[in-house]
Amino acid sequence: MNNILKIGCPVCGSVLSVQSQPGIESKSVTCPVCKNKSPFSAFRRIASKEERTEYPNSKGGYTKEETETNIDKGPNYTLGKLVIPTLGLSFQLKPGKNIIGRKASASSATCQVPCETKRMSREHLVIEIKKVPEKGFVHYASLYKEKVNPTFIGQNKLEYGDCVILHHRDIIRLPDVEARFEIPDNEATDI
Repeated sequence: MNNILKIGCPVCGSVLSVQSQPGIESKSVTCPVCKNKSPFSAFRRIASKEERTEYPNSKGGYTKEETETNIDKGPNYTLGKLVIPTLGLSFQLKPGKNIIGRKASASSATCQVPCETKRMSREHLVIEIKKVPEKGFVHYASLYKEKVNPTFIGQNKLEYGDCVILHHRDIIRLPDVEARFEIPDNEATDI
């Protein structure tokens, strides 16, 4: 069975058709238009009319009702933050480049994390926030330089040159600490 998924490129917005296969969520996809390689999870799913519900009709047959499925959420107009629960730290991110790194007097990191070892670079990770028309703020994570100790977003190792879109509650595993990316919900009810 050919199950084709329609996905939107997180960088240029082009619509791609890919064949669904086991384990696709852990793979990377290269956009043929902008040539950027991103994990499958960074691509947004496009509405499809594949889900159908059949009802018996008065003629003895069945009527198919198509329902659109759209996994993509609306625009996000809230800036994210980086939370490090083990250290009791929270860094509010700002539009533009946010550099995450080890706390040091010679560091230019905007978010300086106190570390016991020097496994995390002084400038280790960049979270860039861009305002995209009709999408709101998009948060992109990438490595600051080519040679740094292993860094993961979820279970996926981040390689130099990767540009990964962050989603609410993504876990970022830096060499010495684990951080959680959050987008506060302005419409949530305080309890």
